[in-house]
Amino acid sequence: MQMKQRLRLFLLCAVLAVVACSERREYREALSRAEAAMADHPDSALLILDSLGQHEQEFGRHFRMQYLLHHLNAQNKTNVKFTSDSLAKELVDHFDSHGTTNERVLAHYLLGRVYSDMGEAPQAIDSYQNAVDVADTTVTDFDFYTFGCVYSQMTTIYHRQLLLTDEIEARRNASHYDVRANEIQWAIYNQVMSAGAYILLNKKDSAEIILKSALEQYRKCGFTQQALRFSKTLMNLYTENPQQLAEAKTLIDQFEAESDLFDEHHELPPSQRKYYEYKGKYYEGINQLDSAEYYYRKIYYSGMSYTSQDPMYRGLLSVFSKRHQADSIAKYAQLYCMANDSSIALKDRDIVAQISANYNYSRYQLKAIENEKKFYQTLLILIGFIVCFVFVIITIFFAIKRYKQIQERKRMELIKRHQREEARIRAVLNEVTEEYNRKVKSLQILEETHRLANIEAAKTISELRTEKDNYQTEFAKAQQTIAEANATYDQEREKLTNEIASLSEKIESYKREQGVAMALKKRDDLEGEPIIIKLRTMAEKPKDTITEDDNSLLEQTISNYYPALILDLKQNPKFSNTDRQVCIMTALKFRPGDIVNLTGLTSSKVTNAKEKVNLLLFESKSASSLYHNLVERYDICCS
Repeated sequence: MQMKQRLRLFLLCAVLAVVACSERREYREALSRAEAAMADHPDSALLILDSLGQHEQEFGRHFRMQYLLHHLNAQNKTNVKFTSDSLAKELVDHFDSHGTTNERVLAHYLLGRVYSDMGEAPQAIDSYQNAVDVADTTVTDFDFYTFGCVYSQMTTIYHRQLLLTDEIEARRNASHYDVRANEIQWAIYNQVMSAGAYILLNKKDSAEIILKSALEQYRKCGFTQQALRFSKTLMNLYTENPQQLAEAKTLIDQFEAESDLFDEHHELPPSQRKYYEYKGKYYEGINQLDSAEYYYRKIYYSGMSYTSQDPMYRGLLSVFSKRHQADSIAKYAQLYCMANDSSIALKDRDIVAQISANYNYSRYQLKAIENEKKFYQTLLILIGFIVCFVFVIITIFFAIKRYKQIQERKRMELIKRHQREEARIRAVLNEVTEEYNRKVKSLQILEETHRLANIEAAKTISELRTEKDNYQTEFAKAQQTIAEANATYDQEREKLTNEIASLSEKIESYKREQGVAMALKKRDDLEGEPIIIKLRTMAEKPKDTITEDDNSLLEQTISNYYPALILDLKQNPKFSNTDRQVCIMTALKFRPGDIVNLTGLTSSKVTNAKEKVNLLLFESKSASSLYHNLVERYDICCS
């Protein structure tokens, strides 16, 4: 029964899990459909996302943030005007920590669009720049289209504030990434718009080159109408130069023959009527003033703003001036145009200068604050590193000092233990030796007593022989006494002999232990010699080598402890100073690496010296057995 209940519970959980997974899959598929429709059909994408938003309570946090990111993107593409930056900032915070490169770029881009709608140009530029900073164009699925939009939005703000150099650079980047995104039309458009910036910078030659190249690209790619529309900018440049009026006429003819902007009456819509200014300037340039006046007047349309009439009045003023018609209308037009031009230009210049200065000031001030913040952060990190480094050095210093103290204390304890052991062995050896001497003396007394008893028995027998009476009886008794004395003597002698042999073995054992103890004490005393302590310390420092004075003191010190070794080394003329050095350090149990450090020799030379000493002293060809041979022959302690 319990098994059936468990099975039902398991099946229910499995069904719920499948349903949940299918729902999540359905949500993701909906989000993918909206994302796919975003570029070409943002309205449809927004409808899909609005429908998906009904299930927002069921979303996980990351999926919810992805949904909100794409929903905000759809609103941006459908020209929804943003009034708050709270959601966009939340998306930036989330995707900076948990998003892909494309999500981070999109989040910062949308925050810039929000600030742009709110009229906060500096914050918008900073957000677009942050989008550039977080981008990684090397990833395989990088969204070059959105990245191109980032730079395009930068150009809009730069253009409004007459930051023309920044605009040109942003246009160049926008065009580059539009090409990467296969958005050729937008790439050419950004080139055309950069020409406008060059015109404002009074670099008309550069603008002409860019415009001619862009129009040619438009035509090659089949965008004929776009080429015609933007040819008006080049047309304007040509009409201002009397040497290029022929090129202007060619563009005018192409525009009127091929453009789809004209209606059935061959009239342009109000938004395109500035073209008549360029046509009027062309006719004025070839001195056909009636035609020029006609086209200047065609600029006007019903509902035209007062300031928009400026090109018309300027053109008419120029025509009337060339006709020398100094009537009131011309004078009024001239005065109006001059006043209008000067006042508007002055106001625009002041306003733009203020906006540009404020923008640059806030931007550079922010950069200065960020740089100062980075400097102090770096300084704090550096100070922290230095403090940590000093702390580590101090810790290592005290650790080494503590280690040396512990090692010295252990060495002193070992020396004291060796001394105590030697004293104990000496006392035991003395005690056993005294007992041995007593036993030997007892044996001597026993032997003397036995000798005297035999003499006394022999005397008795001799006397009995002389008397002859009772000889046999007394002789038998004497013989029995002698036999009993001999038996007792043999037993006592055997016992004492065994005891003496045992004591002799003990004495030899204790003598060996005493020899070891004395060797240990000798080794301890040797290790306490200043030259040995100095060499042990130098061995830990690879750059310190033994001097001639140190070497002489070392040989003199070793001769006090192992004179036979120094005598054998010095008596053999085949041994060099280096050979003796290597042999002595080997006897002191220095490691091969320590010998290399102390002598400055190479490892191979140290090995050759060991082999030479071992061969001449012990007739052994290997270097590894030298230490063992030295210990065996010269009673060197190997502890």
